[in-house]
Amino acid sequence: PTRPPPAEPMTFALGAATNVRFRGTHYVHAFVQRQFGSGGHGMVPVALSARAKQFSTFILLIGTVGGASKFEAKYGTVVRNRDELDIPLLLEQVPSPKEFRDAIDSLSPEQQRFAKAYRSMQLEGTVFAFCLIELKPQL
Repeated sequence: PTRPPPAEPMTFALGAATNVRFRGTHYVHAFVQRQFGSGGHGMVPVALSARAKQFSTFILLIGTVGGASKFEAKYGTVVRNRDELDIPLLLEQVPSPKEFRDAIDSLSPEQQRFAKAYRSMQLEGTVFAFCLIELKPQL
C-alpha cells in the first residue's frame, strides 16, 4: 500500500519558551459509541495501549489538536525496551442536541446560557489525540 505524503509540520510546546516542530504522516481514527434507551448496558471500557519492541524507544504524548498545525500536549511518557502501557480512557456520554434542548427548555434564559456554555466546553473536550515520536539513537 502506498503511504500518503507527509503533512505540514506540527508543533507542541515543551514550556513557555520552547516549541518542538515535527513532521510525519498524520492518521485520523474515529470512535463513536452510542447508547439507545435508558435500559441499555453500560459503556464498553476503552483503553489506549502502547508497547515498545526490544531496543526501541518512543515518546507518547496525549492531548488535543488545537488547529491545523498545533498539538496541545497535556501528558507525556517515554515507552522503551519492551515496556507495556495500558491507559484506561474514562468516557462520559454527552446528550444529543435534541436531548440537550429538551433538558434546558424549562430553565430561565440565564440558566440556559450557562448550560449552553457548559455544553460548549464539554464538546470542546471530547476530541482526544495522541502523538507518537520515535526516538532513534545517534550512531
